[in-house]
Amino acid sequence: MKAVTLLLAAAAFGAHANHDEHESHSHGAHEHGHGHLNLVVDGDQLMIELQAPAADLVGFEHAAKSDEEKAQYAKAVARLQQPDALFRFDPAAGCKLTQQEMQAAKEEHDHDHDHDHDHDHDHDHDHDHDHDHDHDKAASDKHEDHHDHDEAGHADMGAMYTYTCATPAKLTGLEATLFSVYPSLEKLSVQGILPTGQTAGELTPSANKLSW
Repeated sequence: MKAVTLLLAAAAFGAHANHDEHESHSHGAHEHGHGHLNLVVDGDQLMIELQAPAADLVGFEHAAKSDEEKAQYAKAVARLQQPDALFRFDPAAGCKLTQQEMQAAKEEHDHDHDHDHDHDHDHDHDHDHDHDHDHDKAASDKHEDHHDHDEAGHADMGAMYTYTCATPAKLTGLEATLFSVYPSLEKLSVQGILPTGQTAGELTPSANKLSW
């Protein structure tokens, strides 16, 4: 599991660097058309984490409301579950996808909503103290703030993919074919931890190949 820790470290490093660079922005790392790619090569394993604004991956950032929006969101999730269309490796490396995990934009929001509902249910009991009521109100207010934040259009979504490669020595880079899948995506900031050390760079539709 060492590599997963390394991947998270690379992700944190990338977010921190971005925050410093865009200190004047309240949402430093969030910029439409700009995604983040974190990768780790550890032995025969390759881990890739892709994060990008929901506006680029789905087409909108608010919670899906209409049937049409829900269908569009489901289609976006299905696209993320087919990384063969997003990344290309040297076939000689024999890399097979062994695990994937979606990072949906609205999970935390939905969880908060359920949590508030439980609070409301507790409040129906007569023996609730006033102090508890104040606590519930505070939690509810906090939830509303969070909801407003989502509506402001700063939702990211993405996925994490783990590959096991039969001949890792032949794995010398990747091609980000996802630019053709997501036409509004203009660049990917890359942070990587490789056998040769750390790497950082930027991929664009016209320069979408990363070598190591």
